[in-house]
Amino acid sequence: MGIMGHYGADDTTIVPLPTRKHMSMIPNAGTAFNPERLTLPHILLIEDDHRLGSMLHELLLPDYRVDWVTTQAEGLRLAAAGGYDCLVVDRRLPDGDGLEIVRAERGVGHTTPAMLVTALGDTDDIVQGLDEGANDYLTKPFHFSEFSARLRALIRGYHAPSQSIEIGDWTLKPITCSIESPTGERVELTSTELSLLTLLASSPNHVFSRAELLNGVFSEGTSAGTIDVYISYLRKKTVHDLVDTVRGRGYLIGEPRAQ
Repeated sequence: MGIMGHYGADDTTIVPLPTRKHMSMIPNAGTAFNPERLTLPHILLIEDDHRLGSMLHELLLPDYRVDWVTTQAEGLRLAAAGGYDCLVVDRRLPDGDGLEIVRAERGVGHTTPAMLVTALGDTDDIVQGLDEGANDYLTKPFHFSEFSARLRALIRGYHAPSQSIEIGDWTLKPITCSIESPTGERVELTSTELSLLTLLASSPNHVFSRAELLNGVFSEGTSAGTIDVYISYLRKKTVHDLVDTVRGRGYLIGEPRAQ
């Protein structure tokens, strides 16, 4: 498979050219809708370079549903709507830094994996991107085979069912929708309680505001007081310090220990 590419004065990207095999698999505009494609992973590609974006879009289409946008504003809007299995984000966008999209997602508690694909390859840039929420960082130029392998790994990790999550001496078990006490007692949780606790446990050092918890767990229009009610439910079923209250800010996952 050939490789090519110089895209812009300061942004060289090496990716394989589509082979005949790839091109034959890319749907034509007049192709009938195939409902089976709804089961494919859904990618949000945010890349303003039209030549590179078009090539990545076509190479990904056989195995993914791909939404491709070219600005930070469009990326923020679509990412906030949710429903994606991975975000692929360029940093140098015409209206701002693509890293802001990742920051916004993490700020509301969304855990969709994000890969930054950018010419900003200094160590400081990479550390900043990973520290501020990206799951992977691929510098340009790159080979499509490496990009594709990294994308598959991110999606596998995102969908892999968690066997257990340690919360102090308690053990959250998402598969069985339950939590076990330090003595092994199994406590059943509702799906909403599980979702709330899983979100809190996903960022142990983060204080979640009520708005973040509402956006991450509950449907639109739910009142902020609902959060307090469900926190109370969880504490009554387990122990009070399973979830800590941070006055004036929100809630933080606790570290309850055996008595």
